[in-house]
Amino acid sequence: MPPALVVLTDFSPAGDRACAYAAALAAPLGAALHLVHVFSMPFTSPRMAVAMHEAIAEHVQEDSWLLQQKASELPLPATTQIIEADWAGAVAQVVAEYHPLLLVAGLTATDGPFDEWQSNRPLPLAHQTGYPLLLVPENLPLAAQHPPRRLLLAVEDRAFQLSPEAQSLGPRLDILGCQAFVATVVSPDAPPAGQAGLRAAQQCGLAAALTKAKLRQVVDAQPAAGIWQAADEVEADLVVLPDQGHGWAHKVFSGSVIADVVRYSQVPVLLLAAHLWSKTD
Repeated sequence: MPPALVVLTDFSPAGDRACAYAAALAAPLGAALHLVHVFSMPFTSPRMAVAMHEAIAEHVQEDSWLLQQKASELPLPATTQIIEADWAGAVAQVVAEYHPLLLVAGLTATDGPFDEWQSNRPLPLAHQTGYPLLLVPENLPLAAQHPPRRLLLAVEDRAFQLSPEAQSLGPRLDILGCQAFVATVVSPDAPPAGQAGLRAAQQCGLAAALTKAKLRQVVDAQPAAGIWQAADEVEADLVVLPDQGHGWAHKVFSGSVIADVVRYSQVPVLLLAAHLWSKTD
């Protein structure tokens, strides 16, 4: 059975970009493509739910037709599925049913934390499920909708280990033949750093090309800005970030490097569930 690429789509422009990008990835990876839309029942009283049953059924039928239309526009076959459940229940069903090689979702441009919380629900899925999450920005140019050729893995100055699901992506990435780069960001008043992260990157199993990668060190007070500087310098068309979690509220409202990177992303971002050790371990 071929590995599965599962696109969580919501008919938004970002969702459309995610479908197109996933289709470009599926063929060289030898993967089957599945489009999934989650229809969450609005919160109502039991009496209202009965009254709304017919309208909801029509809405689900319309969404199913739209999803099939979207699949028919792609350059390779794709299955479609509407899941009627709350978001957490739908994600659990997707993971149990497909055991995906990769979860794919659109990345909607946002103006701030609250907008991001509403628009980019998939953001915490890598850490929550262990499965790799590929976020495709809604403004990704058509010319950039191709498998990655140059990936940048951003690391901290500490060891990390990818989840088993993330490690399973490695052999498939090797098929793409990407060039791989490793970068770390240090603040202007800090000494050179990053060797622990580089060693972990070389041994993480994500891509064979990483075993010989050298460290690019960027000096910047803002980690996200430094990551994008490194990405620009190597002309990366995929940025990869280990995701240790901290929860959705922390990412969005307290701030995190991941939230800052994806908020202004111009290229796809791959989040990989990982355990990061402290510098004293």
